Amino acid sequence: MTPLHTRLRDSLFLMVLVLLVAVPGLKGLPVIDRDEARYAQASVQMMESGDYINIRFQNEARNKKPAGAYWAQVLSVKGFSDPTKRQIWAHRIPSVLAALLAVLMTYLAGLKLVGRESAIYGAALLAVCFIFVFEAHIAKTDALLLASSTIALAALAGVRQTGRGRGAALLFWFALGLAVMIKGPILPVLIILCLAGLALWERQAGWMKKLLYWPGPVLFLLIVLPWVILIWKATDGTFFSEAFAKDLAPKLQGAQEKHPGPPGYYLLTIWPGFWPASLFLLPGLVFGLRAARNKQTKDSKVSKAARLLLCWSVPFYLMLEIVPTKLPHYPLPVYPALALLSGAAISTLIRLDEFKLSRRIGAVLFALISIALGAGVLAAQALYGAFPTWQFAPIFLSLVGSLFAANRLWNAQARQAFRAALFSSLLLYIPTYHFVLPNLTRLQVSGQLRDLLRSQNIDIPVKNRTVISPHFTEPSLVYYLGTDILLGQAKQRLMHVKFKAGDLIIVDQDRPLVDVFKNALSEKLVSEHLCTHSLGKVKGVNYAKGDDVLLDVLEVGPCPISTTAPAMPDAEPATRPDP
Repeated sequence: MTPLHTRLRDSLFLMVLVLLVAVPGLKGLPVIDRDEARYAQASVQMMESGDYINIRFQNEARNKKPAGAYWAQVLSVKGFSDPTKRQIWAHRIPSVLAALLAVLMTYLAGLKLVGRESAIYGAALLAVCFIFVFEAHIAKTDALLLASSTIALAALAGVRQTGRGRGAALLFWFALGLAVMIKGPILPVLIILCLAGLALWERQAGWMKKLLYWPGPVLFLLIVLPWVILIWKATDGTFFSEAFAKDLAPKLQGAQEKHPGPPGYYLLTIWPGFWPASLFLLPGLVFGLRAARNKQTKDSKVSKAARLLLCWSVPFYLMLEIVPTKLPHYPLPVYPALALLSGAAISTLIRLDEFKLSRRIGAVLFALISIALGAGVLAAQALYGAFPTWQFAPIFLSLVGSLFAANRLWNAQARQAFRAALFSSLLLYIPTYHFVLPNLTRLQVSGQLRDLLRSQNIDIPVKNRTVISPHFTEPSLVYYLGTDILLGQAKQRLMHVKFKAGDLIIVDQDRPLVDVFKNALSEKLVSEHLCTHSLGKVKGVNYAKGDDVLLDVLEVGPCPISTTAPAMPDAEPATRPDP
C-alpha cells in the first residue's frame, strides 16, 4: 500500500500541474460562443430572477440539461464575484475545481488499478490533455461531468479490486447522481456499457452485487428527485419532453446544430484531443489488451484492472462513433481510463523494451500533431490578433521538446519521453492561454462592443436603455450587455419598439439589405422626431459562423436643430421587403 506521505506528495504535484495549465487565461479569455455564453447567462438570470428551478436564456426556456452546472456557477459567482459585474472567470471556477477533482480521482483509481507509479503518470497525462485543458477554462458541463465520471471509476475500482463494497458503492451512486444533475443520462449510459461489457467478457458479474447496497440508490434519488419533481411541476413535464425531443433525440437521429462527422471521426480527433498523452496511447492500448487477454493471469489484479479500463473506454467510444452528432470533447469521460493505460505502458517501458511497433507509430503521429498544433497557434495569432515575435520562442521550444519526446519513445526511453512531453505541453499551454487567445481581438466581436460602450461611459450591463442588435445575434452579446437586449427579428423590432433618447441600435454594415433596414429605421425615427449618431464601429469575425462583420453602434437622440431628418446616410427607398 502506498504510504500516506507519498500520496500527499503526489496529490500536491498533480494539483500544481492542473493549476499551471488551468489558471492562465481564466480571466483574460473572452466568453466562448456559444454554449459557454448560454450557460453563464442562464445562471445570471437565475440570480436576477431568484428562480433556481427553471433554466432560461432571455425569454426562452433551456430545456436541455438539468440544473447542476447552473447551480455550481451561481454558487461560484455569489461566492467570488457579483452577477451585475458579468465577470466570466467567476463562472469558470467550478470547471477548474472539477478539473482538479478529476485528476486526483484518476490518481486514486490508478492506485487501486495499476499501482502508484502508473497512477501518477496517468493522472499527470490527463492533467495536460488538450481537450481537458480547454474544458477546464470554460463554464460548461464537461469538466463537471468528467469529475463525476472519475469518482464513479474510482468507486468501481474500489469495489472490483479491493472487495470493499459499502463505502465504494455509496461513492458510486453519489457520483451517478451528480452526473445526472449535470448532463442527464451520459454517465449512466457509459456505466451500463462498461458493466455489460465486463459481464460478457468475464461471464460472471457477482462482484457487481455490491453496487446494489441499498443506501446507494436512495442517495442517488435524494440528489436527483427533488429537482425532477420541482421542474416537472414548474413546466408541467415540458422540460423532459423537450429535453428528449429537441436535444437528445436529434443528436441520435442526425447531426444536430451543424456538428456532423464521418465514421472514424473520433479515431482521428483523439490524437490532437488527447495530446500530449497521445504519445503513449497506442502502447497503452496494447498493454491493456495483453494484460486483459493473458489467460495465465486472467484473475490477477492487473488483468482485472485492464478489462475494467478497456470496458470503460471502448464501448462508449464506439457508441459515440455511431451517433451522428459529433464534437471533439464528447469522449472526455473515457480519457481517465485511457490515461491510466498510457501510464501503465510508461511504467512497463521503463523496465522492458516493449511495444516496438505501437510506440514508434505513436511517436510519428505525436510529432506530426505537435507540429500542427504549434503552427495552428501561430496562424491564429497572425490572422486574428497582434503578432509579437517573442511568441515564436515558447512555441519553438515546445516543438523541440515534443520532437525530443517522440525520439525518446522511439528508443524506448519512456521516462525521458514523459518528462519532455509534459514540459512541452506547459510551454504551449501557458503562453497560449495567457497571451495568445485573450489577444485574438478580431474574434472577440462581443467583447469589442462591450469595450466600445464602456469607452462612451455607458454602464455594462446596459441599464435603462433599449438595445437592439437585429443582425449580430451571438449569445455572448447577451451576457456582456444584459438580459434585456433584443436580438434578431429586425422587422418586428421596428414595428413594436418605441425608441427614446439613449437607446442603442447595433447594425451590421456587411449584412445583405442593410440599407433597407436603415431606411425603415430612419422612417420610424422621423415619425418619433428622433435621430441617431454613431458611437463607433467594430470590425471582426464571427467565428461561430465564419462571417466577417462590421458593426456600427448607433445611439438614438434628439435631432440637431438644423436637421429635419435623422442622420442615416445612404438610406435607400423602402420599396423592398424588410430583411
